Amino acid sequence: MSVNMEGMVMTCSGPWPRERMAPTTLLSNDLAIELVNDAKALHELMVEQKRRMFEKARNYETALLEQYRVKKRKGSRGAFQAESLDSCFKVELSVADFRRVTSDIMAAQALMGEVLDDLTENVSPDIRLLLSAAFEPDERTGRVNVDRLQQVRKVQLTHPRWPDVMEAVANSIEVSSSKPYLRFYWRETRDQDWQAIRLQFSSLEVV
Repeated sequence: MSVNMEGMVMTCSGPWPRERMAPTTLLSNDLAIELVNDAKALHELMVEQKRRMFEKARNYETALLEQYRVKKRKGSRGAFQAESLDSCFKVELSVADFRRVTSDIMAAQALMGEVLDDLTENVSPDIRLLLSAAFEPDERTGRVNVDRLQQVRKVQLTHPRWPDVMEAVANSIEVSSSKPYLRFYWRETRDQDWQAIRLQFSSLEVV
């Protein structure tokens, strides 16, 4: 890689003659600028391509519904799977929900405390630990973990207020947002396993 020693180079202090810079400094400068510009161009290309892919997915959904002379219902998630006739190409659209804990968690925790205080001998230590830990804030985020809270709903206890606990826990979890995902798969023949087409830059293998 040759070093361009002609012209000016932009520094924190403004333009500077390249001939007055160390060649190694210019190599580092030029590489950083070139690769970042390449990454920006790739990013813009991927954003546009993603927009087109989701547009095609929406058009597919609309065309499919039109075949049955129906319209998409409000609140419909729109998830689907499409596969080629030779069973070598497959695309999946899925929708992931992101949940958060609401202020109802305070009522759920208070009710849980009442139940556990009453059932001093009829609850195993493991279950008691699971139920108590579900309301403890995460050390990293400082928020109650939704997944741990969901585990509470799988427990069944015999107590007159347990249904109230379940209702309060359910009300303390709400969907804050949803995000659609497109996933792509292919294989040479239908006898082979599906190969996911990974679009994350760090997961791409360069030969």
